[in-house]
Amino acid sequence: MSTLKLFNIYHSFLIKKWYLLVYILLLFIALLGLMIGIQHFNQKDDSFTIGIVDKDQSKETKLILNAVGDGQSLGDNLNIEHYNEQQAAKLLKSKKIDGYFLFKEGMTKAFYKNGELPIVVNTYDTQSIESIVIMQLTDSVYSRLMLSMGGALSYTHVYENASDEELLTMMTDMLFTGLNRNGSFEEEPVKVYDTASYYIVAFYFVSIFFFFFSIFSILKMNQKNALKERLSMFHFSYEKLTIVRGLFSLIYTAIWSCFGLWLILKFLNPDFEMYNWPTLLIYIVYYLFALTAIFIFIDITARQAFNYVWKIVLTVVILIFSGATIPVVYLKGLFNNIIDMSPFTIVMNQLLELILNNYILNVHPMFYWNILIVMCLLVISLVWRYRQ
Repeated sequence: MSTLKLFNIYHSFLIKKWYLLVYILLLFIALLGLMIGIQHFNQKDDSFTIGIVDKDQSKETKLILNAVGDGQSLGDNLNIEHYNEQQAAKLLKSKKIDGYFLFKEGMTKAFYKNGELPIVVNTYDTQSIESIVIMQLTDSVYSRLMLSMGGALSYTHVYENASDEELLTMMTDMLFTGLNRNGSFEEEPVKVYDTASYYIVAFYFVSIFFFFFSIFSILKMNQKNALKERLSMFHFSYEKLTIVRGLFSLIYTAIWSCFGLWLILKFLNPDFEMYNWPTLLIYIVYYLFALTAIFIFIDITARQAFNYVWKIVLTVVILIFSGATIPVVYLKGLFNNIIDMSPFTIVMNQLLELILNNYILNVHPMFYWNILIVMCLLVISLVWRYRQ
């Protein structure tokens, strides 16, 4: 029987059982939508509002305030507002601001005399995340400010005859360069995954596996009953049926993969940029091909109890050892780092970085070897079965 006829048989079966496809699709859409909805509901405003109180009122502090501006040069989601001391204390007490910096009177004179900048940081407490972030920000800004002011002080010693206008221009350049995080004092932040976003991507990854598994199993129900007797007389019929089942499952799973990815990009609003879509597409196709080849290999080489055992092992590998439920960082060193070499771990890591951080990881050395190994196993098993 030709492969085209097998396609028609499976297609007619799926049309008769169309409600199974709808149930599976609606289930995954509902679960993915629910996770995205929870993520939006629990999403907090990560912006900080920090006040600045200038009691020194010198031209140097005014330059610092102008260089700082609204805070965007110091960090994302940071707003800087100017207050007097009474306003700042009142707003901090009512938690309308996260903290404020106080430039003490005589700060500039103290710098020129002792080389120090007496800046006071006031926060609501010392243990909350907001307070810790402000303290860290203060350390970063203070170090850059000292470098800038130190450069200005050196300039006044070297060019003693410089005019006030030249000194003002130089100090302005130093402050704007020093306080701009995109300038020469750039500090790269350490990015961590948001837990909810992490598990949304993980669910998408796992859903592709279960969608393929479901379609593959549904089609096998038809194979066992309606086609067993009719095709028993044909050589290599079971293997040909298995390949066709795999291709059908691949096509329908690819449709879900595209739709699920669209849902994530549309409603999760991650950092992913469309210029990286070819890389994302490569890894999804890689994942789909690996699933198709492995399922066909298992069904061809293992029957009855062994077939179920291998599929359970595959499910455990994808659920637990790919990073979908337990982040891979907690599995480092386990089984001699074999987990890191798994094609599913490679795909999961790349999906996380691409979708959430718009960052492409270096190609893992096992990326091509995994495909080569799977293809060789599949070809060998098919040749072995054909010659029997």
